[in-house]
Amino acid sequence: MELDLKAFKQFYDPEHAASGKKIRPLLEQYLYDWLKQEVHINGSWCLDSFVAHTDKVLEEVAQSESRLHQVLTTSRNPERAARFFMTQCAGDFLSEASAMARNVLGNCGVYTSELFKILIDEYGYGVDKKKHSTIFEDMLKDMGMSHHVHHYWQFYTAGSLSLTNYFHYVSANHGELFRYIGAMYYTEATLALTTKHQSSAIKAIFGDSVSTDYFDEHSHIDVHHGRMALQRLILPMIKQFGSKIIPDLVRGFEEFRLLQDIADEELYAHIKWHDELDEHRALAAAHHGQKPVDLRITEAEHELSVPHTHPNDELFWVETGELDFVASPELSVRLKAGEGVVIPKGMLHGTRVVSPSCTYTVTAL
Repeated sequence: MELDLKAFKQFYDPEHAASGKKIRPLLEQYLYDWLKQEVHINGSWCLDSFVAHTDKVLEEVAQSESRLHQVLTTSRNPERAARFFMTQCAGDFLSEASAMARNVLGNCGVYTSELFKILIDEYGYGVDKKKHSTIFEDMLKDMGMSHHVHHYWQFYTAGSLSLTNYFHYVSANHGELFRYIGAMYYTEATLALTTKHQSSAIKAIFGDSVSTDYFDEHSHIDVHHGRMALQRLILPMIKQFGSKIIPDLVRGFEEFRLLQDIADEELYAHIKWHDELDEHRALAAAHHGQKPVDLRITEAEHELSVPHTHPNDELFWVETGELDFVASPELSVRLKAGEGVVIPKGMLHGTRVVSPSCTYTVTAL
């Protein structure tokens, strides 16, 4: 890969970095402050009650059926559904434990060293081919997808972004270390369980044409990582620092559990929307003209509307010209004058004008 040194330096421009540092606390508050109201850590906690609570949650995960496997394999287009799932994983898996790396710097004692053991596992002990992000890249290539970091950034759902950003949020703010450890314990322990189903789904859909080494490796190594997080980090921390740290440990565990559930449901809703896009196009004709138009827009050829979402169902209708309506990296439809689509709330979509001019309307339903 050729290096554009000027572009490289501009990407890391100090003014850009300073702007990011100014706005980040406000963004973090906006994005995650609601968790304080949603996740309640009540009562007094001790080491035994922490272990009992987390063991119960992890056992429930272990005993539950895999909805992901069912959604992917029963989709009308399983390969497209699987690729969209991989797209949602890419933001995290390609950036490879970068949030964890924020917590292993400096002279911070035995717990930093224990966390570093997990980190170097993720990085393949310095062997690039063993690095987990490299294994994931190979899997993307097998599936005919781009392996470049953030190639699919426009198609990350809010839920999948919130998972990655949460880890950076509680890692960059070192006062939230114990929330980070709790969240890390949840994700490492559950990945050991869920990656088996993920591997099975990919094998069922693609057969031997796609390597599932990434998921197979995690179903093995994350058993070890989950055990390490509990036995070498959490339990010794509680014994040394006392029960006062447990609410933060539980909060991180439960907050990430909630965010993961939200991201999962959002993924399933998008796959359903992709499968039913033709039905939503038919619905548009039934709704057209039933309510006053909220917004009318005229755009020139090549004009782009970057994928985004709306907080309510909307009728999208083309009055003149043509455009490509984009729902995912692999799914777009050409809409001509007199055609439209009903967009469910929260569903990613964008447009690209392909005629000299195009006028379309948006109506809240």
